[in-house]
Amino acid sequence: NKAVRFTPTKQPHSVAMSSGTSLGKMRLLKKLMSPKLTFKPQLSRPNAVPRKWNIVRGDSVEVVNGPCTGERGKVLTVIRKSARVIVENVNVKRRKLPASPATGQPGKVVERPVSIHYSNVNLVCPVTDKPTRVARKFLEDGSPVRVAKISGAVIPRPEELKLRKKERREEVGPKETGEEEVWRVTYDGTN
Repeated sequence: NKAVRFTPTKQPHSVAMSSGTSLGKMRLLKKLMSPKLTFKPQLSRPNAVPRKWNIVRGDSVEVVNGPCTGERGKVLTVIRKSARVIVENVNVKRRKLPASPATGQPGKVVERPVSIHYSNVNLVCPVTDKPTRVARKFLEDGSPVRVAKISGAVIPRPEELKLRKKERREEVGPKETGEEEVWRVTYDGTN
């Protein structure tokens, strides 16, 4: 058994470029010599939407970051898919409504509030009347509550959440099951 000697061959990065090498060949060699990029997995959404929402519709909030810093208002809408909130009379932008020839209404300019990222907004503490971060705690009866971190005061849920945005319909539609049909016995079970 003879020992085989291994002599490494020259790597591509050690290729000497002669003075007669064209600029295009040099660029090609440089590209070939550069290390290959490996795939690095990224987050699907860098601004991940929070699992638990401390800000809900009807809350009194203050903007703490951005161009509208210091403005206060009531939360009109919470857009959970994009982690944004629309606050009343904050971040108001002008929108042009086009004319509709069918109804004969002329075009007009309307001002309406635009959404803000939820991280730029803090709840207002009911005791100190300052913006505060929120913790979640449980009362003696086991019900969860929001607590202001500055004063430790309980922040109550707004009354607006108890009301529905759209009223429930009382009349039965053609595709809905009537009450007498719901309670009709269709299975005997004595087979």
